[in-house]
Amino acid sequence: MKQQTVSRRSVLRGIAGGVVVAPSLGRTNGNWNEVGDRDERADTETMAKQSESTDEPPLVTVMTRNLYVGADPRRLLLQSAEEEMGTVVADLLADIERSRFDARAQAIADDIAEARPDLVGLQEVTLLRLQLPGDYVSDAGRTNASEYYLDFLGLVQSALAERGLTYGVVSSVTNTDVELPADLDAGLADVRLTDRDVVLARQGLVTHNPRRHTYDATVTIPFPDGVEFPLVRGYCGIDVEVDDTEFTFVNTHLDSTSASTQLDQARELVVDLTALDRPVVLVGDFNSPADGSETVTYDLLTQFFVDAYAEREPDSAGYTCCQHPTLRRTRSMLSKRLDLVLLRDVGPVVDVDRVGLHSADRVSTTVDGETHRLWASDHAGVVATVRVDPSGTVPRPSGWERTLSSSQTSTARHSSESANETGATGANGVNRTDSTGGETTDVAVPGFGFLAAAIALGAIAVEAVRRRNAE
Repeated sequence: MKQQTVSRRSVLRGIAGGVVVAPSLGRTNGNWNEVGDRDERADTETMAKQSESTDEPPLVTVMTRNLYVGADPRRLLLQSAEEEMGTVVADLLADIERSRFDARAQAIADDIAEARPDLVGLQEVTLLRLQLPGDYVSDAGRTNASEYYLDFLGLVQSALAERGLTYGVVSSVTNTDVELPADLDAGLADVRLTDRDVVLARQGLVTHNPRRHTYDATVTIPFPDGVEFPLVRGYCGIDVEVDDTEFTFVNTHLDSTSASTQLDQARELVVDLTALDRPVVLVGDFNSPADGSETVTYDLLTQFFVDAYAEREPDSAGYTCCQHPTLRRTRSMLSKRLDLVLLRDVGPVVDVDRVGLHSADRVSTTVDGETHRLWASDHAGVVATVRVDPSGTVPRPSGWERTLSSSQTSTARHSSESANETGATGANGVNRTDSTGGETTDVAVPGFGFLAAAIALGAIAVEAVRRRNAE
């Protein structure tokens, strides 16, 4: 595959090195997708996980992993000088580069190589593209930068290939796709950041019917001239066949900036998935702590799905978030359980574990001429092995038959003291859409609050430039 590259030395200020990898997709045959050759499914370790007796339902191992974009959104929120927009975006681009995803991808590939999951749900699968010269100011909101700069997906797949593993993309969804101006040495450029959720399947796994959905519930950011920019989220999924047993695997990343929007997205997800007539394995970063301390989304989801980690490790906090934004702190800062494996008509849970949470899991790399050890992500991952048995021993949670009305979900436990209630319009002019008509709540959890801040700042920059031109 021909790769398009842009020289960092001629574009970015003070940055050298880096890796550009174009996307790589699994081979698709009609509506069926088999990763690799059907006659070359000799992944003996994976097959060994299947039932020792043909009378036993098959075993399936799944993983969820948030890759982390690599920049701190607070850098955007703290900027007050409108004319500094291009410099801020250039600095944020440099921060992403310094987070060295090329090195972090190696640690993530190590986790996958050790766990050998059948399916992997990835969130924050960032794709960065550039346009030089840029046309952002004259055409705000247009996303037309096309020169590949950094592709997280390609780096993960390349790292897996180096370990002799083939994981192909069987489903994906494009979420927010935003383009912003950056003041680079070579001139004013546009930087395009595309957020994706992706499902990877191991070589030989038979899958079909890829599905993707963009949530109707969104956070919107007002641009000049009455234009509104949606902060898009969605889910992607695939139907899987293992030993004549079929189930659906779904991966998602819920909103982190508005509690009401997050809850509405969860409602959409539950309505769609409970309508399926097959077992469901749902993974992702749900941005709702499992202890119920910030939003009620976890309570809604566990009315309809079994939490694999809570089922297997009921006495463990199981924290998965969040490391320091620079990823350089030696001591782990995980204090919330946001990343989940949820089950419907699947069980029992045979094993569950977290990955990427120990200091020894960090990767050593060079940043600005100095050696640092970085966490692979600001999130730990979760791996679960379950039997795909529609009549499995894991019961549905009590109360699963409740409907999805806001009056019922609002009764779930919720600590309003821990949230920042700002009403219908939050900081930086971000509108919180609330389909229930109730009061909205902002939540201070990570996960592409970066994009919300970036888009809001972009709107400010456009207006500032237009005012200067008018003068």
